[in-house]
Formats: sequence, structure tokens, C-alpha cells
Amino acid sequence: MNQLSNNRTIINIIGIPVITYLLWQGGLLFALFVLLVMMIGINEFYRLTSAKDQFPLKIFGYIFTFIFAGYYYTLPNNLVGEPLSYLLSTLMVVLFLLEMRRNIKHSTKNIAITILGIMYVPLLLGSLIALRNLDSTHNTNFTICMILSIWMCDSAAYVFGLKWGTKKILPRISPNKSWVGSIAGLSSAFFIFIIFKEQGLLPYISIIDILVLALITGIFGQAGDFAESLIKRDLGVKDSGTILLGHGGVLDRFDSIIFSSPLTYTYLTLFYFPRVTS
Repeated sequence: MNQLSNNRTIINIIGIPVITYLLWQGGLLFALFVLLVMMIGINEFYRLTSAKDQFPLKIFGYIFTFIFAGYYYTLPNNLVGEPLSYLLSTLMVVLFLLEMRRNIKHSTKNIAITILGIMYVPLLLGSLIALRNLDSTHNTNFTICMILSIWMCDSAAYVFGLKWGTKKILPRISPNKSWVGSIAGLSSAFFIFIIFKEQGLLPYISIIDILVLALITGIFGQAGDFAESLIKRDLGVKDSGTILLGHGGVLDRFDSIIFSSPLTYTYLTLFYFPRVTS
């Protein structure tokens, strides 16, 4: 067994039980874990984009990460929506003012990358905190089911794609992703939600709910993978980082969750819970 395989094994042995425990516990401990992931993730994003002779204002990304983590932690019973909008607006103005004083080139790119990093990491990934709090409030298991379905989708897509995946989806962005693997991944996502329904872990869930939620994890989750590949391809890098040893960086491991989490939270908040609690 080579060093890369050893590193991956170590990360799996330590990481999977820890994440499972935090996910099951929820609450402040889980929120702090997601905050840590967000901080590492946005740092990876800014480090990668800085390599192209661009200089995002990293401190603003870190500030916004804490702000969004706090905002999402107060959901679904938050009272800070309006004050938050004032704060974000003010900080955006300050962002432009600070860029004026830096006296470096590519100001438009610097501002754009700073904002993109905030939108991509804390805004999207931070919704995982709100989703887990939503589960705690309603005694449900949607967060656990979503993450398991993503893991199963990724595994099935890899195995089936490796064996039978000849026709590629977007070879320019991700040359190894195939239609066969993608369909297998989507099917496995449905399978996980069906199991949770049959075990009574998702109360009052309908076939339509399963269809929508599985499409979110099975299609948009894979789209999140493609989105990160698009960024890495443009920047000419293989992995977003090395913190997870043989698994790459945080963004490499959470790319599917970055798209799936906010969409799952949106569907549950706007459609599922209003129907089952009315």
C-alpha cells in the first residue's frame, strides 16, 4: 500500500466517525464544525484565485463567513434578517473603499473574486447549519439522509462510471464523469431516500418529496462537483488543497454539499414543512 492510500485510510478512519457523530449531535458543536469547514474552504478558494495574479480581500471573506455562520445558526427562528441586510450593505461599501486604498492592479477582479468566494462558500455551504437546525426543530433526519445520499451517489457514479462509463458528460470540465456513472449515482440517491422512508426516519414524506430531494442530491449534487471542477480547470490545479491528505482539500470533499444543502433547505422550508405542519 502506497503513501497516498495510507493517507486516505487514516482520514477515513478518523474523519467518518467524527463527522457522523457531529452530524448526529447537531447544535452548536455541529455549527462550529461547519464554520471551521467554511473558513478552510474560503481560504482555499482565495489561495487558488490569488495564484492568477489577483488579490481578493481575504479578511472580508473571513468576516462574512462568521456572519453567515451566525445567521444560519439562528434559523429557523431568527430575528436578524433586516439588521443583517444593513450590515451586509455597509460591508460591501467598505469593501470598495478599501480596494481604492490598496493601490494594486486588477481592482475589478479583486472585488469580484472576493464576493464570489463569499457567495460560493459561506452563503451556500453555511446553509448546512440551518438545515441541521431545521431537523432538530422538527425531529427529522433530512440532513443525515442528504449527506448519505450524496456519499452513495458519488460512490455509485465512480464504480459504474469506471466500469461502463464510455460516453462522457462534460469532458472539457471533468473528463472522467460519464452518463452511466451519473445515472447510477442518481438512482442510488433515490434508493437512500426510499430506505429512510421505509424505516420511518422521514415522517410524512411523499413520493413527490422523495423525487425532488433525490433530484437535488443526485443531479445538483453532481453539478456542484462539476462547478468546482470548472473552477479548478480554469485555474489549472488538480485539488483545492492538501489538508485532507490523499483526499485533497475541503472544497474537493464538500463540493456536492455546497449545491445540495441550500436547495434542500429551500424545498423543505417553502414546501415540505408548511404542508406537513399545517
